[in-house]
Amino acid sequence: MSSPSSPTAALGPGIDAEAFNRFEAAGWEERAGSYGFLSPMTRRVGGTVLALAQVAAGRQVLDVGSGPGELAASAAALGADTVGIDVAPSMVRRAALANPSIPFRVGSFEAIPAGEGTFDAVVGNFVFNHVGRPDVALSEARRVLRPGGWLALSSWDAPSRNRLLGLIVDAAAAVDAPPPPGLPQGPTNFRTDEELRTMFERAGFVDVGISHIMFEAAVSDAATLWTGVLDSAVRIRPLVMDQPPAVQAAVREAFDRLAEVHRRADGGLAIPVSVQVTRGRRP
Repeated sequence: MSSPSSPTAALGPGIDAEAFNRFEAAGWEERAGSYGFLSPMTRRVGGTVLALAQVAAGRQVLDVGSGPGELAASAAALGADTVGIDVAPSMVRRAALANPSIPFRVGSFEAIPAGEGTFDAVVGNFVFNHVGRPDVALSEARRVLRPGGWLALSSWDAPSRNRLLGLIVDAAAAVDAPPPPGLPQGPTNFRTDEELRTMFERAGFVDVGISHIMFEAAVSDAATLWTGVLDSAVRIRPLVMDQPPAVQAAVREAFDRLAEVHRRADGGLAIPVSVQVTRGRRP
């Protein structure tokens, strides 16, 4: 069994984890009210996350990066005693107003405000790629889990398979849009199955497994998809909106061309979505 990683686990060259985390926290603070476009997609994944973490009635469950509180609410509906944490105070307020019976608090995945062995399960829906020190986050999840408890995290698959985000990412690459100067370098947005497995095992988890969820998202038109993703994403938005106007226009033209591949007979779009859900057990 791999030993848990140190809180000082090395990051890639040029990565300022503190700057990255500040950028993420500020971005989600601004987007608490505009995440609705992605909610129908993320809700389709939540049930699998909870099932893989063996969330059930009577279990003590922590939802990290709880956002608007949808995953925590689903866990509570199963009878679990659920707590949610998020780095964005506006997200915490939004979740608490929508779910007054569930405690939500401001807190970081990298420094979970709970004692060792507090929870039977730790779950997170699309949060893992938003932490500057992912190895530290995994170690924290392991720390607050009881022996035998499960961690389950969802993340967006590679852009080539998850076209929901991949269309904009590929459009920016197609016109050689440079990295915007105000975007701090951080850990990758996307990881392979093997990378995820290695990270979980390095943090001391066993029985690590990765499931893939694939479906099509129906979107009325390219303009709705473009606006919806840019309004909902923290790191993809500046890749486009912090560019000069001519580059923005070129990215949009490339995006429209790529999106046309997914047009349905009725004129709408059927966008392939692919998600990884990784789980591991604290021995």
